[in-house]
Amino acid sequence: MIQRHVVFVDSTLAGLLAFKTAKDLDCRVTFVEPQDTSFLAISTKDRDRITPYLVYVDRHVVLPTVADGRLVDELRKIAEAQPIDALITTSEAAILPVAQAAQTLGLPAPDAEALQDAIFKDRCRRKLAEAGLRSPRHQVLSEADLLADRGRIIRPPLVVKPTRGFGKQFSAVCKTEAEFVAFVATLNAARKQSDPMINLIVNNNYILEEYVTGSLHSSEVIVKDGQVRCYATTTRYRSQHNDLLEMGYSMPSGLEGHKLARLEQYVRDVFRCLALDFGLYHVETLYTDEGPCLVEINARMMGGVGPQVYQALSDRDAFELLLRLYLAEDVAVDQEAIRGAATVVLVGAKNEGVVSGNFMQEELDALLHRYGISFCTLRLTPGMPLRRFESNLSALGHVIVHGANPHSSALKGDEFLRELDVVLGVELAKYIEETSKPLAQPSAHLGHRCRSPVS
Repeated sequence: MIQRHVVFVDSTLAGLLAFKTAKDLDCRVTFVEPQDTSFLAISTKDRDRITPYLVYVDRHVVLPTVADGRLVDELRKIAEAQPIDALITTSEAAILPVAQAAQTLGLPAPDAEALQDAIFKDRCRRKLAEAGLRSPRHQVLSEADLLADRGRIIRPPLVVKPTRGFGKQFSAVCKTEAEFVAFVATLNAARKQSDPMINLIVNNNYILEEYVTGSLHSSEVIVKDGQVRCYATTTRYRSQHNDLLEMGYSMPSGLEGHKLARLEQYVRDVFRCLALDFGLYHVETLYTDEGPCLVEINARMMGGVGPQVYQALSDRDAFELLLRLYLAEDVAVDQEAIRGAATVVLVGAKNEGVVSGNFMQEELDALLHRYGISFCTLRLTPGMPLRRFESNLSALGHVIVHGANPHSSALKGDEFLRELDVVLGVELAKYIEETSKPLAQPSAHLGHRCRSPVS
């Protein structure tokens, strides 16, 4: 039997795990690593975090750019050695060029035009409004108009973000006019100081949206032949010091049955509206008093350590779902496969600082053991400089905290952060106000205070 050939283009750090899954499925693996707009390169400069996964790669191709037809040209060369069966990316940066290349080569992929309607926030909002699906009031301004405050209709409280974003860069929740003015005043400097790759990915048009109140959730969605199925749903938590920043999420969501059903139906309606009939997606929504409201569609599978927590709770490999989908195999989806609950906690410094000179790894190990945490990506040293947590790219790492239910695991995660403050000698960002505990019901906090659609 001829080995099926899977080509991955770029990756997230967690997405590197897909290489091993592909080998377990007896596939030949090619990895195309772009040099101009790479999620992997933005995520880490430490090649030691990448190299261990390359043992599962049969061919590693470094490509200067995936733009201007270069990706298609390279893929045709790769296919000369062995035809390509699946072309896949887990990277936000590579979504569009990979879909366009797949269509050109006749490989399974989401329709590139429909994909743009989903990931460009202004196009997505317009489509939803035309279909009568709930979406916040908004407007679009060029960066020049935003900086000059020309033509603005939407007033605080509002959310401002690029129409094509990345990692919450150049975005803000502005609850007052003063906060909006402060954001605009720092935008030019933020652009100049940013990684050049980010500026290539993030465009220069901005969407301003009214601030919407509700609990924040994500739906992990698989679509085949137009059939939309959710295989996991989470409740997500925002930082107390910056409502823009997500600090973690609990799986499963803990939503009541009727709310979960309504949320899933809304997601199906959104996908039909956008004519998305194939792929794996990470969809964020707010559940408001009036029902669900779309935050954004990420046209790739769950990121961060989502695949790890999903596997820990379901004993199923999310990368196997991805691969079997793109290899045109049957894919079984069962939300009942999730057993127990866990909260992914993102660790980040509330303010710029340094790890205590007295920090000892043994103390951290003891704390992790006491909380029953076996999954931890923190890599810390005494005196290590800490950036202020202000985007996905300034996080220190993640831990997965298990509990009897979503609420208890989230509370346990918060307690862990407070004890970690002492171990590190710095104040970390939190997602629960100290004054809000103890609580009778999960809905009183833990992501159920005011939330707004930010990417």
